Amino acid sequence: MEYDRKKDLHRRYLSRELTAEELREFFSILEQSHADDLPGFDDVASDFPTALEPSENLAAKIINKHDNTRSLWLITKRSAAAAIAVLMLFGAWKGYLEYSYIQKTKTFATIKVPQGKITKLKLEDGTVITLTSGTTFKYPQAFTRTERRVYLLDGQAFFEVANDKSKPFRVNSGKLSTTVLGTSFIIKHYKDYGYEKVSLYTGKVRVDRNGINGRPVILHPGQEFDYHNGTLSTVKGFDNSRDPEESGTLDFNRTDFKDAVYSMASYYGVKILFNEDEFKEFRISGNFSSGSVEEMLQSLTFIYPFKVKKTGSSTYKLIRIDKN
Repeated sequence: MEYDRKKDLHRRYLSRELTAEELREFFSILEQSHADDLPGFDDVASDFPTALEPSENLAAKIINKHDNTRSLWLITKRSAAAAIAVLMLFGAWKGYLEYSYIQKTKTFATIKVPQGKITKLKLEDGTVITLTSGTTFKYPQAFTRTERRVYLLDGQAFFEVANDKSKPFRVNSGKLSTTVLGTSFIIKHYKDYGYEKVSLYTGKVRVDRNGINGRPVILHPGQEFDYHNGTLSTVKGFDNSRDPEESGTLDFNRTDFKDAVYSMASYYGVKILFNEDEFKEFRISGNFSSGSVEEMLQSLTFIYPFKVKKTGSSTYKLIRIDKN
């Protein structure tokens, strides 16, 4: 950007003549420029005489916050009108930074993890999130000043939340909202099955139902509970000594049949239909992360009494049979 263009934008900013597009251009220049690169304030300010004469102390304090080595010299060498121009400029800059911050809190990124992959994500506050295969996750470019809210749209995520008592961390997942200050936990949200589950490894979490004023569920380390098609389960214990990241690799240890199958369906990007009541007595153990979904389902038929029927390009139905 040529010097004359910068100077012209500065002059027209002070006279409030900039269009919306020119205002964005002007702020963009401020964002990318050093104090030495900005237009001469004395020349510009001379076009805007004023009777107001702010004290040199006040001006120096404000400008010093932006350039400790250069600003005081600039202030002491300028006229009162130039000092006012500088103050107005940095007042606009502060307003622009606030506007940019607010826009970032309203701008979201969405991640869809490819089949068979696991993705690690580090948020701006230091929170680390491990997303399993098939998971869809949404988060803002910047958190608001009062909370850190993210969205597990589908799939499974392990959260290692950075501690910040002044700004709670909240995860929205379907019908549930999980609130923490600093802890580690897993949330599963399989929207095709109306199934959500929260398992706490360290710290403490509170789980509320979105849009419902009911009694929240409080979990302590080694506790979990699920929400399935409108029904809340009782809080129960689980083995939280195992590596929580193994949960995203289809490595099961006497896991409820429905929980394991939901995880498999999300991992492989398919839909697996079955009558949950007919399979509720079964538990699954073993690692099912390798091979195809057809191979995985067929291997289970050697252990459990059911057969597999493919009903669509990515849909499978498990049919319970009696073993003689």
